[in-house]
Amino acid sequence: MTKNEQQQYFLADNLKAIGVSLISVLAVTLLLGAVMFVFIREQEENRASEILDNVRAIFRDAEITLDYLNGLAYESCEKDNLAEMRKTLFRSRFVKEIGFYETNSLACSTYLGVLDEAIDEDEPDFYTKLDDAFWINTPLQLFDKQATGTIVRRGRYNAVLDMDSIIGYSHTQDWQLFYNSDKFYHMAGNSSLVDSTLSQQDIAARTGYFSLQFVLCDERYTNTCLQVKSDHGRVLDLHIGKLVLFVFVMLMTAALTHMITFNYLRRRRSLESRVKKGLREHKFYCLYQPFVDLQSGEVIGCEVLSRFNDEFGSIYPDEFIPQVKEQDMTWEFTVDMITKAMKDLNENPDIPEGFKVSFNLFPFDFTRDSCLNLDFALDMNIKNFKLVLEITEDEQIATHSAAKHIKSLKSKGFLFAIDDFGVGYSNLGQLKTLNCDYLKIDRSFVMDMEENSIRSSLIPHIVSIANGLNVELIAEGVENLEQFHELKELKIGYGQGWLFGKPQSASTLAKSVQERL
Repeated sequence: MTKNEQQQYFLADNLKAIGVSLISVLAVTLLLGAVMFVFIREQEENRASEILDNVRAIFRDAEITLDYLNGLAYESCEKDNLAEMRKTLFRSRFVKEIGFYETNSLACSTYLGVLDEAIDEDEPDFYTKLDDAFWINTPLQLFDKQATGTIVRRGRYNAVLDMDSIIGYSHTQDWQLFYNSDKFYHMAGNSSLVDSTLSQQDIAARTGYFSLQFVLCDERYTNTCLQVKSDHGRVLDLHIGKLVLFVFVMLMTAALTHMITFNYLRRRRSLESRVKKGLREHKFYCLYQPFVDLQSGEVIGCEVLSRFNDEFGSIYPDEFIPQVKEQDMTWEFTVDMITKAMKDLNENPDIPEGFKVSFNLFPFDFTRDSCLNLDFALDMNIKNFKLVLEITEDEQIATHSAAKHIKSLKSKGFLFAIDDFGVGYSNLGQLKTLNCDYLKIDRSFVMDMEENSIRSSLIPHIVSIANGLNVELIAEGVENLEQFHELKELKIGYGQGWLFGKPQSASTLAKSVQERL
């Protein structure tokens, strides 16, 4: 991967991570926003229910008080009546004053006693379904109209209710208590929210689930209702801490999702991850580089070479081979390559029978018992290919276990080649022990032939060693005719290199075979 491609992928990963971050922040915002709204809405409903509960407690206290007094059957402001009225007032929580009527005029009260002159009452603001008369915020006659209060009358008694200390009358309130019947009447709170009687449809329309506006009516006093239109400033002040935490969570979500996504994408593009996925999903494929008989010029075989390509591009063997080793997947990798190559070459009709097919094996696998399990390759060998197993010079090949496995595989018909001969660990004693069939002269010897270097001068000695061991030689890295002719004069049997063909597909290899026949 070039530096420019790396920069492009880096930018693409960053943009993808930003996109995921934005989506995550949006999702978290919607989720937390919904949770926070439900929480605030529930708090506002609890607040409204608390106001209605307080109003119910006041009305119920007045109801109990008045029912008790009306049950005493007093007909005038006699001494016992006033005494009972004062006792009842003392027991009441929310009644501030109790009055008694004679012939529809107020005749006495708990505070003033018997009045010198009875007071005629004004027309009530409204009557309830129980025929109770209500005066809302009306001037109190008993205090020279310097105070106002809510008065309720039932039968011969009335009660001045203590509403202020429970619900207040501030004009800045974001709720309105009102009497909702045939006649509408504002009772407390912000009088601008509702100005007429509401039907059930109106109440439902004013109670939006996704808003902080709703109407609640009391369960006992069903015509007593509360309209709430929550003040956003008050709500913000109450929940400013949660909003700060909300913003912090969004920022953390953005940072974490960007970091996790970016690292995931970078790791997904890493060499380790790509090789691991390639092994798991069989993304490796085979190319074939021909062997040529240097005397006749015929293509008599090929080396199977593994290659890798995915959506991110190609990975070269010198990069992915160490990763395969590191992930301890060498044998699985070998089996996959052999299976694919045998399938390719068997299916091509122009690849002749008896064709030499050479596979590279990892030296370490020869120390494992599983390496003996190559019977599947023999079962797939329907064209009787000469199967050659290439191993590089390595100290692991010198072990007794490796030698035993090589001997076993040779007994089944596999041929063996020592790859990159001359630059590794092998010695004459080891070569005799391994009893190999081919020695592949490392390309570095061939490339130096034109310069008559010391390294290239060793080739005749390698030829002598091969003759002494009775093994064939294959020269790697043949790239020009001069090298070809010199190797031919040295009686080296086979050559491999770009002069004869680069790594190619099975179909291209088949054409090369036919052209050189």
